[in-house]
Amino acid sequence: MAIATVSDIATALSAAQRMRFIKNITAPKAAGAFQSAWLGTGIPGAGAAPPAYTAGSGYTCDRTTVGALGQANGATKNWLARLQAAMTQPGVLFIADRLWNCAGMGFAATTYTVTTPGALPARIVDAGLGCELWVEQNVAAGSVTGTLTANYLDSAAGAKAGVIVTLVTSPVIGQMQPVPLADNLGISQLVSVVNGGSWTSGTWGMTILKNYAQIEIPGIGYGQTQDWSKVLTEIPANACLFFYFLANNATAPVALGTAWIIDK
Repeated sequence: MAIATVSDIATALSAAQRMRFIKNITAPKAAGAFQSAWLGTGIPGAGAAPPAYTAGSGYTCDRTTVGALGQANGATKNWLARLQAAMTQPGVLFIADRLWNCAGMGFAATTYTVTTPGALPARIVDAGLGCELWVEQNVAAGSVTGTLTANYLDSAAGAKAGVIVTLVTSPVIGQMQPVPLADNLGISQLVSVVNGGSWTSGTWGMTILKNYAQIEIPGIGYGQTQDWSKVLTEIPANACLFFYFLANNATAPVALGTAWIIDK
């Protein structure tokens, strides 16, 4: 039965999956930096290391991937209906579906062609409309100059390029940098990444995700609760839910809370 009234949501919340989490997020480089919780310890545990961009398989993630929140699929349809979170540091906590990831791109100024990447997971039925592409540091890296160009296909199968004009130098482990896409048609497949500059050390990877909710933490030790009127959103079956953080300072944060997922 679909959601028709507020009473439907209230009834479903009484039997909701309460997905509790506590994640130790590595220290961000600075205020204004995005920091992934994927490799952070806690509940759920540290996420599985992404495969190398040359692996040819294993790129996509789902609810069974090590590190995912791990909600069960509903008999009808899953919805995020309530989100509660507290953090030891201020910033914005995001919950997203980790769709596809790879690692092992190096610091040489060259083109890194993704080997037989395949499509996004079957749960994405709109060819990647609204999906985002990010650089994600699986290890810390050295200083860098130059640009990064991601060649990809959008949701209309158009060949496009997204360019980071100024890369973050000496990114820390877990740091994320959004790739500005060429249009509002999302991304359905990553083809290659061109490192147009020079890194002194380290490797990095790419992650495709789709955001579902965010919660603002205004100060140290604060918490917030968002009810269905702010976060109600459909969560596709098998979603690989994970967290990332927009930092307000460079201190390592701990995030803890509960996501209520209803079946309706």
